Amino acid sequence: MTTKLARIAQKRWISSTTSTSNMYDPRVFREPVTDIQELRKPLDVDDERNFLFVKAMKSDATPVFYRDHVIDKLIRVCTKDGEKETSRRNVHSALEIIKRRQYKAWAKASDEEKKNIELDPFVVAKKGIKNCHPLMKLQGVTRGGTTYQVPFPIEEPEAEFRAMKMMRDICRVRSKHGETHFKDILATELLAASQNEGSTISAKQELHKTCEANRAYAHYRA
Repeated sequence: MTTKLARIAQKRWISSTTSTSNMYDPRVFREPVTDIQELRKPLDVDDERNFLFVKAMKSDATPVFYRDHVIDKLIRVCTKDGEKETSRRNVHSALEIIKRRQYKAWAKASDEEKKNIELDPFVVAKKGIKNCHPLMKLQGVTRGGTTYQVPFPIEEPEAEFRAMKMMRDICRVRSKHGETHFKDILATELLAASQNEGSTISAKQELHKTCEANRAYAHYRA
């Protein structure tokens, strides 16, 4: 009897039904405003938020200058063994390194060159990640007992995740080999990727070449 109960306890039951209730009653709660510019504007007299409740904001949607959706996602992707605070320090340190390097380059540049140097590390990081977005992905499809690597188009959120994952894995391998610290490698990769250079860009291009080589299997998507 004990063994049977233990087997039942080990099973993970996953519900596939849609949630029928929510802690926020739609009759009395409205969506929060997450844009700083919108928050600064006064509400209209007829706005329902004058007399109704507002839902709590998500932690990654708080409208403060030092929070950014892409950077928060990068922190989550770089988290290892649940140590999110360590990941946050590494990513923020990488942004600080980018800021210092860009400002150093800006100080040495001529007046004409200064116009093309971006000093905001958030802009540099997001541009670098955007440049690393793959356009296709390979997915195994089994036909007749044989598994083929079939190229599939990729959605924007997944492309962003895969770009971050490729960059994270490259930085981890280099830091593990003792080249330098993770934060320094991440800063270098983000700066290089913002100029369409670096190892992550090369990894994306290699993925595209493999997808192109396997395009003969594209008819297996259906």
